[in-house]
Amino acid sequence: MTAPMDYRKLIEKDKETLTKWISENPAPLLRWLYDRSILTQFQYYSLLEKTPNNCVRSLLDLIFQDQCVCKDQEFIKLYKNQNICETFLQILREVQDYYCIELESWLHQHYKEIKTRDPPAIPDEPKKKKSFSLFRSKKTQSYNVEHNLQQPEGEGGSFKNPHWRVELNIHKRSIIRKTENITDNVEDSKLRTHIEIRYTDLFVTDDDSSLDTSQHEYFSLANRRARIYNHHKYQRIKPRDLLSPLPGIDRSPRRAKVKGIAGIGKSIAMQRVMHEWAMGITMRNFTCIFDFTFRELNLLEGNHSLVNLISRKFNYLERILPDLLKKPKYLLFLLDGLDEFRYQLDFEGQEKFVDVTTEVPVQELVVSLLKGSLLPEASVITTTRPSSDIPTRFCHRSSIILGFEEQQVEEYCLKFYKDSKVSRRVYEYISENDSLFGLTFIPLYCYIICTALNEFFTSSSEKPFELSPPKTVGEVYYCYLYTVLRHHTINTSVSKSNVFSSVKNELMQLGRLAYHNLLSNKILFDKNDLENFGFAEKSFHNTFLSQILVRVKEKEVEMFAFFHMTIQEHLAALYCVVKTSNEDFLKSLDLWCFGTPPAEPTISAFLSTSTNLMEKCKLENMQMFTRFFMGLVTAGLEGKLNGLDKAMDESILVGLCQWFKTQFQKNLSNQQVLNLLHCLMELQQDSVVKEVAQEIKTVKLFKMTLNLVDCVALHYVLQYSNHNLEELNLGYSNIGNQGLKRLETILHKCETLFLRYSCLDKEAAILESEVLKSPDCQVKKLFMCGNNIGSEGVLQLWTALETNQTLEELYLDITGITEEGTETIIPCLNKNTTLKTLIIVGNDLGDIGKKRLQELSKRRLSLKIIGNFVEDLGLLEAYLAWVEEMKEDRDQMESVKNVNALQSVLNELSFPAQGSPEAREKAKELKEKITELLNSPQFVALRS
Repeated sequence: MTAPMDYRKLIEKDKETLTKWISENPAPLLRWLYDRSILTQFQYYSLLEKTPNNCVRSLLDLIFQDQCVCKDQEFIKLYKNQNICETFLQILREVQDYYCIELESWLHQHYKEIKTRDPPAIPDEPKKKKSFSLFRSKKTQSYNVEHNLQQPEGEGGSFKNPHWRVELNIHKRSIIRKTENITDNVEDSKLRTHIEIRYTDLFVTDDDSSLDTSQHEYFSLANRRARIYNHHKYQRIKPRDLLSPLPGIDRSPRRAKVKGIAGIGKSIAMQRVMHEWAMGITMRNFTCIFDFTFRELNLLEGNHSLVNLISRKFNYLERILPDLLKKPKYLLFLLDGLDEFRYQLDFEGQEKFVDVTTEVPVQELVVSLLKGSLLPEASVITTTRPSSDIPTRFCHRSSIILGFEEQQVEEYCLKFYKDSKVSRRVYEYISENDSLFGLTFIPLYCYIICTALNEFFTSSSEKPFELSPPKTVGEVYYCYLYTVLRHHTINTSVSKSNVFSSVKNELMQLGRLAYHNLLSNKILFDKNDLENFGFAEKSFHNTFLSQILVRVKEKEVEMFAFFHMTIQEHLAALYCVVKTSNEDFLKSLDLWCFGTPPAEPTISAFLSTSTNLMEKCKLENMQMFTRFFMGLVTAGLEGKLNGLDKAMDESILVGLCQWFKTQFQKNLSNQQVLNLLHCLMELQQDSVVKEVAQEIKTVKLFKMTLNLVDCVALHYVLQYSNHNLEELNLGYSNIGNQGLKRLETILHKCETLFLRYSCLDKEAAILESEVLKSPDCQVKKLFMCGNNIGSEGVLQLWTALETNQTLEELYLDITGITEEGTETIIPCLNKNTTLKTLIIVGNDLGDIGKKRLQELSKRRLSLKIIGNFVEDLGLLEAYLAWVEEMKEDRDQMESVKNVNALQSVLNELSFPAQGSPEAREKAKELKEKITELLNSPQFVALRS
């Protein structure tokens, strides 16, 4: 056997041969060297970005030069008697199954001795979990610190059956090649695409099916995130742990459903799961993973068996497939994109016997797999948008992807560019712009924003013509489209100022396709669809179209889809801005925003077609489109659409201004009000917003869960108002301290300010106290009920009221105030002359606190203080109605539960108090109603 000191010479002697063998699939070896801390992150990333041949040569050079310096002290202790070359060979032997038989023979000949001692446990580190030997026989110990990972049982582990090895090797290598890059739609050498570098962890949590379907799915999810964060109600799940045992349950779930809106990262998460399984990092209890997209399955017609379906895609597994299917416990099916499936799934139909060889329509195969009647022991993970779903009873685990958290947005930006200085500048710009930062929780938006901003923050002297860095979502998408087109024309004689004119016809055809199918709720197109909109097949070769429409190919059948739904919405808006005449402009807005068809009997062909198509379209699906439209109107006014022969002048703003003013005079729904505020922000026309703001007397967004971007839009419009706002109702909005902070400079204008149950704490009370101290303060009524401002927060409010001369009513019921919060109430409110009503029920003030209220009542005879429910019959009736409301509104119930409000009220009602007989009877009724609600199935389910 070769002595340890000769390993360097051995590797050097056979360097060319090793390079040839390893370069066929260097990824597993690199990842294992990195997980063992043999490679630093910088070395690992640098090697991944090289060609396979150069990658392996550079790796071997590092080994020869002892530049792989391990900094892991536990690892150094473990391998202190080995040099780096010997360690390299040991790891190479552990991953030899990924490589050719010649490499295995070479290792067997020159490096026969594998250490069989049990290595000491290496503790988990935050950045990585380390995985060691995977494929060794029972002679070799297996080491894995991922405590929640199931270990192979019996013959279930990969490669336990030597007869399967060749086929499974091919399968894993195929998956690694297929999954190692994250597809970019703009080819740019300055951007990183390798999944090991670019992939950023997603925020995944258990789903409670509470997404609001009355809104565009993006806004619904943004609101859901706001609720989850502000209520601190979530449990993070890593995608690789979707099939790990649930808390308190020994058995692992077999069928998992993963929901998420378009662009949230469902497909990338599944790509990561497959990649790590193929690399031997996670989900090692599965012998084989079969992945299918529903876009692929859409192309199948007639009857198929599961065997046929698998063999069709993975023909190299055909020989061992019967044996694999005999052990379904060790098989995992990944089904991606259920919402894109064109066939109807019947989960309620009569049960049919289906086995792996039964030929049935593909939708019946899918239903059988999802229900577990076909291969019940197999595991299945299905991804879908919220618009499509699987009955919960067929899912052992239901999860939802909520995208990125703030730290992950920063991480994504830092990984996106090769130049770290550019990464830092881009992230700083995004984080300082609330409108953009509020979008970045969606990975696809993050990608589009980073791609668009790349043009502005690179060190290159070439910048987009006459463009400033985008500030709104519409500007971001305009810059992204410009970037795609510019990369298409960069090697031609087209000047930058003529980018749009060079592709005018194709862009308008694409926009028409996007618009008609947006209104028809269609996202997949075949060649016939494209031909109907004027596209020839050759149009898609080597043009920008191939970067906007992605191909879905299965054998001889091709389908196309827009890169992302928002790209379709933006192109549809671009088409409409160009094609809408001045006469149709306002009529079109009525149609898109409110579904109001034109009243005139004679209308243009464009408006007629739009009206017919809108009959099938849901208004909530048009919300993002209308915002894009407004942003592109401004682009047209600034001359950015001249290349599309769209000349616009300032006169169009006169009619638009009047249109907005008219809308705010109507009795609009909360959602419509919010969308109009966003449209004004996207328009970015100060002259229009200043006039419109004067028409806004009240803004009622009661029970509208608002995210940070919503608060930005609200602030943008109301800052231009030069009069007092009669009412701003943000009750149950869940804006949290961050949202309230964004509104700080307009709060003093609000005569009545509702902030009930909005996930606020003492910081919000401190902020509001500064508003009350302002000499410009106009606040007369302030509702802070159901926010945990506590004693520290309320003391700040008492101090502010010493000098405030406007506030007449203050509602502080159920705000977590204790006896300490009443310490300064007498001296502070004794100086106040305007406060007439103080509601402070539902707080544990103690005997001393109650005595202070009584003393204050004696000193301030004009101040009505209600410290107990039975003191006011009207208050009791209001709370009875409040309890009834909650029974019908899950979100409201969740907000109430979050601050334990029902229990606070119940605690106070449990003590006898003075009051009229009628009031005591109402108090008894309220107590019974609350007790009934606390024990109701819906409240118990919410609590669990």
